[in-house]
Amino acid sequence: MGKESQLTFSDDSFVINCNMAYQLIEEGKFVDALEKISQLMDKNPDFPGVSEAYRTIRFWLNRLDSLEKLKEGKETADFLMKEWAEFHRYSAEKNMLNSGAYASAMKYIFFRASEHYTRAFVNEESTVDNFDLLLNLGICFITLGDYQRAIDTLEYAKSSLRSSAKLLSLLGEAYYHIDEIPKSLLCFKEAFFLNPTEIDLQYISAKPVIDLIQMARNLKPNDDPREWVPVLGFVQDIFYVRKRLNSQQVEAIKRDIFTLERAYQKSSREKIEETKVIPRLINRYLWMLEYFEYQHYDLESINEIRGRLLKLDRDLFKEYFDRKKGFV
Repeated sequence: MGKESQLTFSDDSFVINCNMAYQLIEEGKFVDALEKISQLMDKNPDFPGVSEAYRTIRFWLNRLDSLEKLKEGKETADFLMKEWAEFHRYSAEKNMLNSGAYASAMKYIFFRASEHYTRAFVNEESTVDNFDLLLNLGICFITLGDYQRAIDTLEYAKSSLRSSAKLLSLLGEAYYHIDEIPKSLLCFKEAFFLNPTEIDLQYISAKPVIDLIQMARNLKPNDDPREWVPVLGFVQDIFYVRKRLNSQQVEAIKRDIFTLERAYQKSSREKIEETKVIPRLINRYLWMLEYFEYQHYDLESINEIRGRLLKLDRDLFKEYFDRKKGFV
């Protein structure tokens, strides 16, 4: 067969019609998309992408009646976010997360949600829940790749309302994608210090964090990898950006260490392995180590912390300290 007569991938009618269906999904035209995909299902249900598109369309068609009964603004946006979480779980079960239909649905749902959250905020529809509203709006912008608007939204929530591990991790994600790497790493470092389990990895794609998550899974396969991200981030010199601590923050970390040490000393080995005590205790010691090394130099405190870290996880810290001049 000559080159001119070969059927190229882009000329394949199935590919073209699948792409048309994806576009209809992205526009929220699920009825039209269903008609297009049903025609393809009748001809070749095993063609790549067809079954995933059909499942995606049916999922959202089944929710249109409920959606149309809701008020515009926060009520509609919250419904979309709740159903998206369910769709994400469903897609994971059906191995659809990398499908074109999933990506198209994501663009439509998060665009609609962002419109309704913005409307709710502008209209001061739900001032009591403004923090969660802005957090969800930030998630929408990140999902859509609109990172600057995500930063503007999340920084406003952080400065005007409050901060949280989830918010800081989302800020880290947004800053990473506009190449503000030091800001990104500091946000992630603080987020994993505050509460690793609050961080939703579904919205995190920043390479340093993804690499650390995989490293943690390999090193500590029985633990929640998020707990070990800040520890490995320090040891691997990935979270190299340092924050200047004030006296209240230093005292708060010392109190955390005291509380965690008591829990550690009172627990059996089996109990310790089931809890988050060790990585969280190590993480707080690391913040104090940086404080005494770079902000308020104190050799005695530095040596005490190094010794304690070696007792908590010798395999991890002996190798690290051996790489540093003047360490054991």
